[in-house]
Parts: sequence; C-alpha cells; structure tokens
Amino acid sequence: MVITAIITLFIFLLPSTILATEDKADTVIIPSVILNEPRDVIIYEPVDLQKTDSVSIIYLLDGEFSKYRYLKIADSHFDKPVVAIGIINTHRNRDLLPVKQSDKFLDFIEKELIPAVEKRYIIAERIIYGHSFAGGFTIYTMIHKPGLFDKFVASSPTPIMKMADAMIYLQLDKQLAKPIEFFFSCGSKDIKQVVKWTGILNNNLKGLRLNLIRWKYEVFNGQNHNSSDTISLIRGLQFK
Repeated sequence: MVITAIITLFIFLLPSTILATEDKADTVIIPSVILNEPRDVIIYEPVDLQKTDSVSIIYLLDGEFSKYRYLKIADSHFDKPVVAIGIINTHRNRDLLPVKQSDKFLDFIEKELIPAVEKRYIIAERIIYGHSFAGGFTIYTMIHKPGLFDKFVASSPTPIMKMADAMIYLQLDKQLAKPIEFFFSCGSKDIKQVVKWTGILNNNLKGLRLNLIRWKYEVFNGQNHNSSDTISLIRGLQFK
C-alpha cells in the first residue's frame, strides 16, 4: 500500500508522441523503491480508445524495441483494443537473468508498475511478452508468479535449461487457481541452444496431461533469432 501511494504521488508523465498509426505513446517515469532507481516505461494506446473500453494490456520487455513491436500489433486485428507497456532496460542482464536479481525486477512489475499504469484502464486480460533473455524471464515469471498474467508469450527464450523440467509444469498446473495460456517459439535458423531447449520443453510438455495450462509451441521456418520476434508476438496474441 505504501509503495502504491508513492507511485500515485510521484509518477511523471512526459509529453505524448503520435505514432505512424496515429496511436498515442506516453513516456512515464516511475521512481522504483524496489529497484532503487527511476524506470522509464512507454505506454502505447489506440487513438480512439474510450474510457469504457475493456482492453488487452501487454507488457513488452526490452521496451527500447517496443515501438516497432507495437506498430506490428496496431497493424493486426484483435477482438479487444490492445494497450502496450514498453519497459525500458537499465541493467538488462541484472533484471532478466534468474542468476542475477530477476526476483526484484519481477517484484517491481507486480507491486509498482502494474498498479501505476493499470488504474486508468478496464483490463480484460493481462499479457507479458519477451524475446531472448526476456523470453526466458517470461517463462520464469509464469513459473514463479503464475497468477500475475493471463497469457505468457516467450519468443526464442534463453536460457531455459532449468525451466524445461516437466515436473515444474505438473506442479504449476496443480497450483493454478485459473487457466493460463503459454505460447513459446523460435526460428528454424535460431541460435542452436534456443532450438535445442525449446524443443526439449515442447517434448516434455507433450508428455503431460495439463488441465489449466493451455500451451502452444511454434518453429518459424526460415527465421533466425532476431527476425522471429514480431512473428512470435502476433502469433502469441492470436493464440486462444
């Protein structure tokens, strides 16, 4: 409650910019108590969004790449308006790698970021998307905070060796209070370790009977580690 109050008082909104789609992008500065630093996020929303609209809100990790990813979302058709939150990195490895301080970064998202930005929207579903290290963090988030998001989209996730164990997902499925959706992918020309471990995770999941985890794995033919990110983003959003 204290952290939320601090954010409410001291969140800073910078001037809006207009995207090529005529949608709006606001840069917000959140002074994080948990991370002991200010964090910039970019909020993208459709220009015709109404206060009464319920939205799909997607948190885009590696927010410095969020503009072209949001433009790809804006060019696609979805049942509900999509609001995107691009989380700009300060110390990428520290925040995204489990061997560093990813728990603190996850706490920041749950306790500071989400309360700060979502108070202005009616949320239909909450989604997290990450590519590469951020894809690995997306799976880490699903395992450790499964109720925080409704959908987890992991593009070319790495490193995931310790997160490919089938028992993790059997236990997770039993702990869930509601269904979640999990989409993960890689390119056929991706980094060898990414292809290897996403394949292992896929095979392990295929051997399980899961009740509340709905999942899908795709390999994008001809795509490499860098070119598959927006394909995965849109396919993941379309997955139901």
